[in-house]
Amino acid sequence: MKRTMILTLPGEIIFTRVVSQTTCSVAALLTGKSLSASDGNEFTNAFELAISEAFTNSVLHSACQCEPQTITITFTIEPRQLTVSIHDLNPPFSIDTPDPDIENYPENGYGLLIIRKVMDKVTYNRENGSNIITMSKQL
Repeated sequence: MKRTMILTLPGEIIFTRVVSQTTCSVAALLTGKSLSASDGNEFTNAFELAISEAFTNSVLHSACQCEPQTITITFTIEPRQLTVSIHDLNPPFSIDTPDPDIENYPENGYGLLIIRKVMDKVTYNRENGSNIITMSKQL
């Protein structure tokens, strides 16, 4: 049975923790395992990292920093897969992940690379002025 849950939050960095905790709870529903990513559940760890990174990117790349936008996160739970989509109104971006510049140790620029490494499938669409990044992982 397919289940969907939608979470809409202000695009403020303070809500990253809410996103992280919600992601752990949803992953626990699917896996029947611990709510905490710190307990070594690889599936939960991957999801918490990817979704927190994607949410943080949405907040930090907001077109208007003067007033927080709304970010919508859709969790789709299927018997052996969890898919999460993050919708924001930021300017379009490229999902291509260039090779990291390891020698210069930049602080930023690894988000999409990390997301692609820990998830099974990552797609990006631009619809009706919204960015939609969708991430899936098989159980």
